[in-house]
Amino acid sequence: MGLLANLQVSGDLAGLVKEYMLGRQLTDSDLYRYLSGLSANDRMAFRQWWRVLDELQALCTDEPVGIALGKRIRADYVGVLGHLLLSSEHLNDALQGFQRYQRLLHDGDRAQISAKDGWICMSWTTDYGASSRLSDEVLVVGVIHFIRTLTADDALAPAMVDFTFAEPAESAELADACGCNVRFSQKTTALYFKPADMLLPVQQSNPGTHALLDQQAQALMGILPAEDPFTLNLKHALLIAIRQGQPDIGCVARTLHLSERTLFRRLKAAGLVFSDIMTQARMQLAKEYLLEGRLTQSEIALLLGYSEQSAFNRAFKQNTELPPGVWVKGQRG
Repeated sequence: MGLLANLQVSGDLAGLVKEYMLGRQLTDSDLYRYLSGLSANDRMAFRQWWRVLDELQALCTDEPVGIALGKRIRADYVGVLGHLLLSSEHLNDALQGFQRYQRLLHDGDRAQISAKDGWICMSWTTDYGASSRLSDEVLVVGVIHFIRTLTADDALAPAMVDFTFAEPAESAELADACGCNVRFSQKTTALYFKPADMLLPVQQSNPGTHALLDQQAQALMGILPAEDPFTLNLKHALLIAIRQGQPDIGCVARTLHLSERTLFRRLKAAGLVFSDIMTQARMQLAKEYLLEGRLTQSEIALLLGYSEQSAFNRAFKQNTELPPGVWVKGQRG
C-alpha cells in the first residue's frame, strides 16, 4: 500500500455512491449504512475510498462500477469546486480552476495542464503511489462526463486517454465511455485534448457567480486539514535515501530525525510496510531514469542501490510485469 492511501478525498463522493446504490436498491447493506454516516464536510482516507469502491463492485457484479459512477458525476458531488467550474467562461478556464482547487476534491497528486506534442494534456503523476483502478476510472470518466456537461456537448471527447493500470476486462467499456482510444500501463494518467477544445464556451457561464465561488473556494482551501505531514516527509526521505545510495530504514529514519523503532511504529500505525514503499520509490525513480535515456541499466541499478543489474531487472519485472527495455519501448510507442 502506497503513501497515497493515507491522504484524503472529499466526503461529497459518498453522496455519489449512495445515489447509485439507491438506484440499484442496495440500501439494505453495511456499505450504504456506512456512507449514510458521512457528511459532505467529512473527508475519507484514500484507503477508505478504495474499499468503498471494491465493496460496491462486489455487490454489483453485472457492470463496472468505476465507469458507472463516473457517468453520474454532477456538480453536487464535487461541492463548491463543481459549481465554480460550471460558472467558468471557457473550458480552459474550467480546467485551470480544477487544477487550482483540486485539493477540495482530493489530496495527493495534482492535475497538471500542459502542451504536449500538439495536444493540451491534463495529467496526474503517481508520486505518492498509484491509486486503485476503480478510483482512476471514476476520476477520468467523471472528468470527461463533466466536461460534456460544461460544454453541453455529449459527443465531446479527448483525442486519447492514458491509464497507469494494466488493461482490465472492461477495456472496451472504458474506451466507449471516454469516446476515444485508451492506452494502459502508461507512466501517468492523462487526457489529451485538441487545443481548439479549450476555447469552447461553458454553457452556464456566470462571471458574477464565478467570482463569488472563487472566493468561497479560496476560503475552503484555507481551512482544509493539512495533508498528512508524516506521509509527505516520508516520501521525501525515501527519495533522499535512494539518491544517496542508502535505500535502508536507517537512512530514512535519520533524515526524518526519528529512531528506527519510532519509524517502524509510525509506519505500522499508517498501515505501511517499509519494503513496499521503498520498492515503490525505487520504481518511480527507475522509470524516470529509463525514460530520460541518459543512463544504462547497470548505472540505474547502481544508483538505486541494487547489488547488480540482474537484481534490478528482476525487481522491475516483478513490479511492472515487463523487463526494463520492453517497458521503455512500450512507453515510447
